[in-house]
Amino acid sequence: MTMKSRMLPALGAAVTALAAVIAASAVADLPGAAADCQRSVAIDPQVTVSEAAGTLTFTVYTASCAAAGSVAYTVTDGTARRPGDYQLASGVLQWPAGDTGSRQIRATVSGDVLTEALLEDFTVTLGSPSQSVRIVSASGRGRIFDDDTQLRAATIDHRLCLLEPRTSPPPPTALPSPSPTTKPDPDPGSGTPATPCTIESGNIISSPFGLNTPLTADATVHFRTSDGDLLAGLDYVAVDRTITIPAGATTVAVPIQLLPHAFTQQGRHFDVVISSFSGGQVVSGSARVTVWR
Repeated sequence: MTMKSRMLPALGAAVTALAAVIAASAVADLPGAAADCQRSVAIDPQVTVSEAAGTLTFTVYTASCAAAGSVAYTVTDGTARRPGDYQLASGVLQWPAGDTGSRQIRATVSGDVLTEALLEDFTVTLGSPSQSVRIVSASGRGRIFDDDTQLRAATIDHRLCLLEPRTSPPPPTALPSPSPTTKPDPDPGSGTPATPCTIESGNIISSPFGLNTPLTADATVHFRTSDGDLLAGLDYVAVDRTITIPAGATTVAVPIQLLPHAFTQQGRHFDVVISSFSGGQVVSGSARVTVWR
């Protein structure tokens, strides 16, 4: 064996080692990606869709750290049962180092022509996190709104805000006019928007409520916030208004402004309530908006 042939394997090993060092250095330079940090994850606490939607989507939010990690999720039937009402298998969500994106868990909703309970539910639970992952809100409740009934009903979902620190200014956001005739845009997706909260003043979180069947004409519902652990004027801007729901909508998101003090309060909440639905009746008309960090 020549000197040159003996040197080639050693040279190759050195190049591989150098590449690993460079890669590790690049990951360490990412915001929050230090080896000793933990990625925070939280699942939508509640998502409701009409039976006709076909899909029910949970968003799993992430914040605090860009370390590589994974978390498993399990699915448990409630009054909604597989495979007759929905289909969803347990699984694992993964994030490579540097990835700050949310993940989605999609259940297929089985449509039928049976008159059932207005709301049927199941649960998705996060668990078995890797060492670099911290679960701050583990349980999500999926609710299927029966549409095989003459009754039109409205309900509202629990919502969470997972604090995502920023190192640069956020894009400008404006709270829509509080005019009683304002028509919020229907949520085009089956779940809630994947927008984790930030600590800057002016941050907006949307509180979604939905209907079991589309409206044939505009209707109204009264929407108001009330204090829990979080206080109006200190942690959020109170909302007390009549919302116009546009014809054809099944999901509408009402914007609420969160204030910086809210993000010093771990696991605390305020409440939202809907009432006086002109198009039908309200079912399960109160919910919580909870802030995590």
